[in-house]
Amino acid sequence: MIHIARSVLISGVVFLLSACASTFSGQVSSFHEWQPQMAKIYVVERAPDQENNPEYKVYEEQLRKQLGLSGFQEADAQHPAVMKVSMAYASNFAELQVSSMHPALYDPIWRLHFRRGLYYGPYWYPYPSLYPSDLSVKRSYLHQLELRFSDAQSNKRLADIKVSTEQLNPAISLFMPDLLALAMQDFPLPNGSTKVIELQKATKEVK
Repeated sequence: MIHIARSVLISGVVFLLSACASTFSGQVSSFHEWQPQMAKIYVVERAPDQENNPEYKVYEEQLRKQLGLSGFQEADAQHPAVMKVSMAYASNFAELQVSSMHPALYDPIWRLHFRRGLYYGPYWYPYPSLYPSDLSVKRSYLHQLELRFSDAQSNKRLADIKVSTEQLNPAISLFMPDLLALAMQDFPLPNGSTKVIELQKATKEVK
């Protein structure tokens, strides 16, 4: 009986740990002239440099999935497109901290939020020549996503949704589904608004 009770207790702890929730947060800006009565029938519009980009095509499929979850329908022969949706994304080195007290590099774009656009060159900083090698170093990365909705006929811009998040991992591929989910959370947010949104994520990493 003791062994059975112990097994049940361990199973319960594992279940609780596996079902715990983590969060993913990002800053979301919304600018739009959205009409609630518009039919949400879309076609994805690619930039020329995205046509033969395998990485982009993975994210495009994730975009389609998220749009479907948000009540959008992809155009087909029976349902012509009402709007076009395009996507751009970028990552950049955001901050280098040597110990917790002395930032060696800080990119102000994280605070200005897209004021300098999506695409910009990497920074360089002569860290080895200024600081001892035994100090702890913390690097963070800024991942950005922009979704644009345009009228399929007139090309009039309907909505710009911009999302940014600061993470320790440099791979944007790990965060793209969450960035897309943030972009479509409560879509569209009030026009001209910028807010920090948190997503609850179930994790099953603890066994």
